[in-house]
Amino acid sequence: MATASSLEIIHAYRHLYRGLLRAVQFSKPARYTARDQLRDAFRQEDVVSFDQKRIDRTLEFLRFAAQEAGLEHRILKNILRVNWERRDYMQKYS
Repeated sequence: MATASSLEIIHAYRHLYRGLLRAVQFSKPARYTARDQLRDAFRQEDVVSFDQKRIDRTLEFLRFAAQEAGLEHRILKNILRVNWERRDYMQKYS
């Protein structure tokens, strides 16, 4: 299995970030939570775990979430809200 180049990783990050911004329609609490979650994922993951098929499926999910307020949009909205609540709770009670 070939490892991904740094350029491929940067492109994947940018595509995912743009897709997330479109999917949450640039709303303020959601875009910052999505950005932080994406940053953490790319900082913690190893280059060996990079999977282009996984990235493509995620981008497709984000495209569907951005197109209409259907199931994908609600799933993404709930994931980001739970993450935001957890971070808020941890800041208050840590």
